[in-house]
Amino acid sequence: MRILGLVSFVQLLLGIAGLRKALREGRVADVPFIEKRPKTQIEQRHWSDGTALSAPTPMLIAQGIATLVLLVTPRPPVFFARLLGVLGAIMTIGYPAEKVWRDSLVEPDKQLTPLTLGGFLLALKMAILGWSVGRGRT
Repeated sequence: MRILGLVSFVQLLLGIAGLRKALREGRVADVPFIEKRPKTQIEQRHWSDGTALSAPTPMLIAQGIATLVLLVTPRPPVFFARLLGVLGAIMTIGYPAEKVWRDSLVEPDKQLTPLTLGGFLLALKMAILGWSVGRGRT
């Protein structure tokens, strides 16, 4: 579970960096079939909608708590690993839904691509590790 905690920690750092960048640049969530919010609402909406470069802030907080538990508790409850698995799965779907994610792969950018591609790959690893804890070996 420590590996999951470390993967989640690095992914969380990318999420926080993405949140900071999105707030600075006014990058609101831009997902197909959902009305794009005005940039002036990003300060309020990052709590519920997230941003173009981060999950909603409550998800980041939950990820931070679960990560901390996995890293500092000698025998952490499986619940926290599964929570990170769920959050990772949600983010694995969320990253490709964002226009900025697709754009950063088509035209790589040295600031955006590490945030988007790195965040996506680490979220995918979180999902896999989180759901595999306690399964397989007996």
